[in-house]
Amino acid sequence: MVPIYICDDVQETREYLKKIISNLIMIHDYDMEIVLVTGDPKEVLAHRRSHAMRSIYFFDVDLKHEEYNGFSLAKEMRALDTRGFLIFITTHEELIFETFKYRLEAMSYLYKDAPEKLNGQLMECLVDIQQLLTQELGDSQSYYTVKIADASYQLPMESILFFETVGAHRVVLHTESRLLEFRGELKKIEQQLSEKFLKIHRSYLVQKSKIQQVNYSDNTVIMENGSVCLMSRAGKKLLRSYFEGSEG
Repeated sequence: MVPIYICDDVQETREYLKKIISNLIMIHDYDMEIVLVTGDPKEVLAHRRSHAMRSIYFFDVDLKHEEYNGFSLAKEMRALDTRGFLIFITTHEELIFETFKYRLEAMSYLYKDAPEKLNGQLMECLVDIQQLLTQELGDSQSYYTVKIADASYQLPMESILFFETVGAHRVVLHTESRLLEFRGELKKIEQQLSEKFLKIHRSYLVQKSKIQQVNYSDNTVIMENGSVCLMSRAGKKLLRSYFEGSEG
């Protein structure tokens, strides 16, 4: 579980961030947890010193504190957590350059004066962090990210059954529990994915391990959930080669 710290001197902002982040964690089932929401930088430091886990930090840049602003707090935090994820919250875009002064490696900047965009910005931050953590853990816990309008969805690769083209630049992703339609091209998706997936038809890209049955006589493939996918002549050759190779 990756700890999340929120430090902002405006209570309304703190509660707003807490609500959005909590909802995103719940919806996407991220292995993250908000452990502290406060306006006191010293409370953040005290809590972090007693916990050794790599963490995510949302810090207000312009903290109204006698000793710390967001950057000086982040500098001390970086000494405690060299690989943590720093995200700054600000209404002053010009202050971003202060990160160079403090030699901080910030992951992102969120703008308080654009609340209509804040949800999307937070989602992008969490998606990026999840992807980085996933890459470090290896392919066994890899995810596929789909963006639809202002929302992003992270799906465990093992849950994906197949991708299906349903129109010009429109693709439906079929998982064990849901369908997601988004703008995309099967050819590009195939290039992004590993050899675990096989394009068996111009409209179907399937995960090989999710195939339940191949009917060579009527050129169809039955997936684990009973969905029927079409198989082209080239796809038939690929499948024969795959299954004969597996048997061998």
